[in-house]
Parts: sequence; C-alpha cells; structure tokens
Amino acid sequence: MDNKVFFMTAKRLFCIALILVSTCRLFAEDPKAWEQLGLSSTSIAGTTIYYEKSLEPKLPVFERKYKQFLAEKENIKNIATKKKQIIADINKILGITEPDIEKQDKDLTGLLGAFSIDNLTFYIVLQDTTKDFLYEGGQLPNFTYDKADDTVTYNPEFIATSEDGPDKHFELAFLVASEETFEENITLIFQVLYKAMGSGNLFIAIHEVVESSLLNRARPTDSYWRWFSDGFANVITFEILKKYAGLEIAEEFAKAYYINAYKGLEKEINLRYWMGLNFCIKTPLEYENNLSLARYAYATQEAQRLIEKNGIECVRKIIDKMLTKNTRTAQDILQAVNEVTGEDMQKRFDHYQTFESRQDGMAKYGNLFNAALEKKDYEQMLVNLMRTLELQESQLSPTGLRCYKEIALLLFKLGHEQAGDEAMHNCVELFKNSGIPIARDAAMETFIIYAFSCNNAKKAWKIAEELLKSKPNHVLALTVHMVVHAEAGRLSEAKQIAQKIINLDKNEQSPSYRTATQILATKPNQQAPEK
Repeated sequence: MDNKVFFMTAKRLFCIALILVSTCRLFAEDPKAWEQLGLSSTSIAGTTIYYEKSLEPKLPVFERKYKQFLAEKENIKNIATKKKQIIADINKILGITEPDIEKQDKDLTGLLGAFSIDNLTFYIVLQDTTKDFLYEGGQLPNFTYDKADDTVTYNPEFIATSEDGPDKHFELAFLVASEETFEENITLIFQVLYKAMGSGNLFIAIHEVVESSLLNRARPTDSYWRWFSDGFANVITFEILKKYAGLEIAEEFAKAYYINAYKGLEKEINLRYWMGLNFCIKTPLEYENNLSLARYAYATQEAQRLIEKNGIECVRKIIDKMLTKNTRTAQDILQAVNEVTGEDMQKRFDHYQTFESRQDGMAKYGNLFNAALEKKDYEQMLVNLMRTLELQESQLSPTGLRCYKEIALLLFKLGHEQAGDEAMHNCVELFKNSGIPIARDAAMETFIIYAFSCNNAKKAWKIAEELLKSKPNHVLALTVHMVVHAEAGRLSEAKQIAQKIINLDKNEQSPSYRTATQILATKPNQQAPEK
C-alpha cells in the first residue's frame, strides 16, 4: 500500500471545520469495530490511545508530538480570552459606533467553541493492517474499501452521542505507512489537525465576525460586494491576529491568500463580478474551487494594497463615504474608494478579466458555452454558464432564474445531483427573500420543473405543498402531488388530483393535462405512466 491513504487522510482533516460549523449531528458506528484488530490501549494526557502492539516502542514519540499539539492549541485558547478587546478593535477599524456587542460576542464565542473537543480517542495503526482488514470484509468507523480499485477512503468525523451533543467527541485513526515513517506521519497529521482545531478555528472565527460586522454596517444592496467584504475582512483579520496572536500565526493565516499559486487564473477571475455567498452556487468542480480560492487571494491583495497606501483607517472612511449615497451598490463602493484613496478600482479590475464590458463578457461566455454544447462537454457548459450568471444585470430576474435551473441540471447530468438540489433550494430562498411575491412563486415553479427534469417529482413535494397553501389550484404543484401519489401506488388519491387538474387546465397539450389523462386511464395494479 502506498501513501495515498495517508495523504488523503491529512487532506480530509481540513474539512473538519466545515463539518462542525454546519452543526450536523453525527453518530458513531459500532464502537467495538476497532476491537477486532486486537489493539492495545493506554492513556496519554488524559486521552485514550489504542495502538498496534508492534508500535508500542514509538509511543514516546507520539506522546511528545501530542503534548506539543496540546500546548499549541492552548495558546490559541488563551487568545480567545481577549475577545472583548478583539471585538472593540474590529468595531473601531470599521467605524461601528453602536455595535451589537452581544451578537458579536455570541458569534465569536460560538465559532471559537465549535471546535473545542475534550473527549478524544486516537487509534494508531499501520496502513497495511487496516487495508488487509477491510479487504477481508471487516468494517471500521468512517472507512470505506473499494475492491475494484483496491483503494481505502477515510473520512474522520466529529460525533455527537446525544440529541443536543453535550458528549461530542472525536475519534481519529493515525494511519502510519511504516515504523520507519512513524514520526513523519504523526507529525503531519498533528499539523493538519492543529489547522482544523487550533489556528484554523481562530482564523475562521475572527474573519467571520469581521466580515459580518462590515456587512451589517454597510448593508449592501446588490451581489457584487464580495471583493470588498472578503478582501478587507482578510486584511483586518491579519492585523488582529498579528496584535493578539503574534506575527507567526498571522503569517500562517496569510499564506492561504498568497497569489503565486493562482497566477494562471489571474485573467479569468472577473473580480469585479464576484458574487456574494447568497448568490453563489457551490459545485464539486476542481476548476470552480480553484477559481474561488484565486478570487479570495486577489481580493485580499487589493485590500492589502489599499491599506498599505492609505492606512487601515481607510476602511472606515470608505464605508462612511459609501453610506452618504442612497443606493449602497457595488458601484457606490467603487466611487467611495476613489473619493477616499484616489484609486480607480475599475482599472484595477481590468487586470482580472479578458473583456472590456459586461456585454463583451456575456458574448464571450455565450460563445464558449455554445462550443461546449456542440461537443456535449457538460463541465465546460457549466463553467461558462456560471460566468454568464455572474455577469447578468440582475440575478433576480427571469433570465437569472433560468440560469440557476440550467446550472442545477448540468450538475445533475454530471452526477452531482445533491449539488444541483442545493443550488435550486438556495435559488428559491434567494428569490423568496427578494420580497417580490411573483419572484417567489416563479422560483418555486422553476424548482418543480427542475425536479421533473431529474425524473424525481418527490424532491419537489414540500415546494408544491407551500405553493398550494396560497394557491390551492396551482396546476404544476398539483401535478407533483398527483405523480408522487401515483408512483407510490396510491392510485385513488392520484386520480382525484388528476380530475381536478383536468377541470383546471384547459390546455390539452400541456404536460400536466396529458399526465392527468394517463393517470385517469390507469387501471388498478397497472404501472403508473411515465412523466
């Protein structure tokens, strides 16, 4: 067995923070599963350690590395005791004169505490041992073995053992390639674990409080503030870390935003059109992930450049100036930056795109989409449609709604159905929050069309229910319930709804009418018609 499993394990630990922030409740698999390996046990620094007997001579190395990890984590914990001063500094930098200290304190405390795990259990095992055990049909918590590829996947998870999660604990397997590489392997895993539960914890907490405080004061009215909110939040976070945690930890945070790794994407990031989280669509595509990281890096560079030239007080001055305007759009921010610093940010943004105007960009990505369509290259179609969505005059429009749906369907075609569903659910929430009733209804109707396009009416059941509460005769929503009842064998209920659809929908060529007609003609024990 090579080192693939080991390095995959290290990489997956970076996802731990995201698992915790989502506050989802995870349950342990059979706790006795590990006993089948015949592991010995001991306790180090109050933590239960299970290990292979052959690795017992290496336990002093493990103890030294673990205690070093705990000491570093304790340093991070001590910084959290200074949260009142940290919040005061954030408010001063942003010019917040009437802060909601209680909310800021709650947010900071919650984010810092999210990764506070006291109940730890570690398993130290050789990679070959686990692989051989899984190959023979054994099962271990959070491990999966693919016989076809002869590969092992390990996804460590935080586990809550009760409804409210007071007994939250963390089980982690330390997969060691060999006795010779023991110290190297253990060192790397603790380094990654520290980033997830120590410094990474601190970075996320401060950044999120800075950004949310900035946005709460600025109250943007369009989708194109991301370069400003995330860029300046990163630089302010760096300054806070430098003051309270020291330069070394601050530079550790900054390394994630160095632009050198993203030079190849510099002209493609369209920084001016980077949309806020509410408007963005998350995809599993590697290109989209790298593009997002590049945007973070270059936005941080732009904010750092402005602060170095004008002082950190320029952040407050820019927001002050922007708040004198009526609209609080991204264009207002560009004007405010110009008035405060003399910088023409539009010229700066020219470095990060290959087109001169929004219209030129739409034409570029439209042509690339059509070329990909001819080749049936769904991934490239998706990438270019994502850029088209970003360049729309308004995402909260019929054109924007169609774009969200087509992106979700492309994700479905690429085998990422869950990502497609999430995209459409987020789209519905976005249009609901617009405050425009017709936009809300249009988004829910579009979700239903998406569900039928995926040949899965059931996923639109709740959306249909919501529509029917305000519009009991909504034909498309009724069609969802009719089809779901028919597919579940509840033919009587399906026929009742089908008759109602026939009475309401006078267009005999509509999909709803035709499906209703077929269901009415279906005999008991006969298979329901295809949608």
